[in-house]
Order: sequence, then C-alpha cells, then structure tokens
Amino acid sequence: MVETTFVGRAKTARPARNVRPKTTSQVFEHTVWPYRLALPFMVATALYVHLKKFFLSLSDQRPTTNCWYVDGLSENSCRVKEGSAKWQALDACYNFTHGEGRNWLIRTLDTFWMNVRNAQAVRNRLIIAREELCRTIINQANKSPKREVKILSLASGSAQAVIEALSELRRKRNVQVRAMLVDQDESALRHAQNLARDHGVADLVETRLGDVLFFDRILGEFKPDIIEMMGLMDYLRDKLAIQLVRKIRRHLPEGGSFLTCHIHPNSESYFLRQVVDWKMLYRTVGQFEDILVGGGFLDFSFRTELHKIHTVAVTTKTAHAA
Repeated sequence: MVETTFVGRAKTARPARNVRPKTTSQVFEHTVWPYRLALPFMVATALYVHLKKFFLSLSDQRPTTNCWYVDGLSENSCRVKEGSAKWQALDACYNFTHGEGRNWLIRTLDTFWMNVRNAQAVRNRLIIAREELCRTIINQANKSPKREVKILSLASGSAQAVIEALSELRRKRNVQVRAMLVDQDESALRHAQNLARDHGVADLVETRLGDVLFFDRILGEFKPDIIEMMGLMDYLRDKLAIQLVRKIRRHLPEGGSFLTCHIHPNSESYFLRQVVDWKMLYRTVGQFEDILVGGGFLDFSFRTELHKIHTVAVTTKTAHAA
C-alpha cells in the first residue's frame, strides 16, 4: 500500500509489558469497513459513557470502569485508558499483536478494540516516523560522512521510532549517530533505556529528565542536527505550539531537520475522548501547516498515513525563514 503524500501526538497504571527486541511491523494497516459499520455502536457507547460520567460527577465521582465491554473486559483497552496521553498507551497500541484474555470472547473483544482505525493509524504513524528518521539521518550523514549526526527527541516517551531507526541503521549502514531523549516522565526514560539495550543501541542513546518546554536548559554541549517530537503537538494550544516550534528552530543549524506529527479530526475522536479518556486537540493538515509556518519553517513535506488520521511532517531549517 502507498500512503498519501502532501508537500509544502485516578488509578495506578498497570506495569508495561515486556520489551520486544524485535522491530515492530513494517506493514501499513488499512482495515476500514468493520469499523465503519461499528461506528454507530461506538458513538452510542461513547454517549452512554459520557452520560455516566456526567451523573457521577454530580456527586464528585468518576467511574472505575468506563464501559464493561471495553476497558472492563479488554485488557489492552484498559492499559490504553489507564495510560491515556502517556507513553504507556502508545506502547500498548504500538506493540499489540494478538488479543489477550481468559477465553475466546474476551480475546476477540480485545482484538477488535485494539484494531480500531485510530489504533491502526498510530501504528502506521510509527512506521512513517521510523522511515523518515532513517532517511533524514542518512541525508544529514551524507553532508559530512565523518561527522556524528545528533538527534534530540523531545517528549520522547519510550522513543520507539528513534530506537528502531538507530537499530536499523546500525545493522544496514555505517552511520555515526547519537540520540538524546528528553521527557519529564522517568518511567518513560527507563523504558527507553531498556528498549535501546534490547535493540543493541544503548551506547547510542542518552536520556535527560526535564520539561520539554525548557529543553534548552538541559542540552549542555549537545548540538542537534535533527529534532524529533512525535505526539506532543496534539496537546498544545496554537500559541504555545508556535512558541515551542520557534524555539526548536533556533536550536537547529541551517539545513537541520525537525520531524513532528499531528492528529486530524476523525469519526472515532468522540469514542477516544469518552471511552478511553484520551483527550487531544485535533487539527486539519492546513492548521498543522499553519503551526509550522508560524514557527518559522517554510521548507517541509507531509506524509499522511492511510486512514488520514495522522500526518508526519519533515521540515528543514532554511536561511530564508524569519
């Protein structure tokens, strides 16, 4: 399959599953019709949960289980809900392979919910991010073959795309590269370190605990050629997003690259918000482009995955931008 291209993301979370040293799928997913047919049922489920939350809020309560046949029975849906907007939810989506549960019905439900179009789309985004990182690293390395390419990953989470890209380049090409991962969640950085070790690239990765909005305070002598920030834009209002993009641009050399992404309005967003408690800011491709242009980037290309839910942008700092 060819992805669309345009030119111009209170209970204690369950422990994360074991790290998989094998690189995740290289195959884009595009299963549509079962979820189009199920959409009225999903909307009705979201409406039920919405009303349930409203009535419980009148007595200052929140439901422990949003819906018994989603996060009540589906173990992975529960992981996503408990880790929503955090690295744990993405880890559950990225690395889902088969339904879990004590019987075939529960395993079938688990499989169904973990293959909704948004879950497929986020796995597609991972593939695109990994491919574009590899391509961008190689392009930077070709400019000066003997120089080490430096990658800064902001709001890195488990940094799965970065680590898998480093692993792939180590196996297939002789590229000197090093990555710094910055996140404010210590558990995410621990998981990233384990993932890097299992992929054989621990020596190429260092981690820094800190607030991404003030990443310049913890860089030290690290001068990135590439800055990667996948997912954070989905939670930032326009003004803050533009300010952060401007700061990112200032810390890139001329010809340096910035890779980021955004989620677009889609038919499952109400279900995500209510049933799995995953609240995001949805922007069209045009609105996403406005953020990048507002941040000073004028040279960029877009890759939108097959469901048209996520777009990955690869931008270059050029001298003509203000």
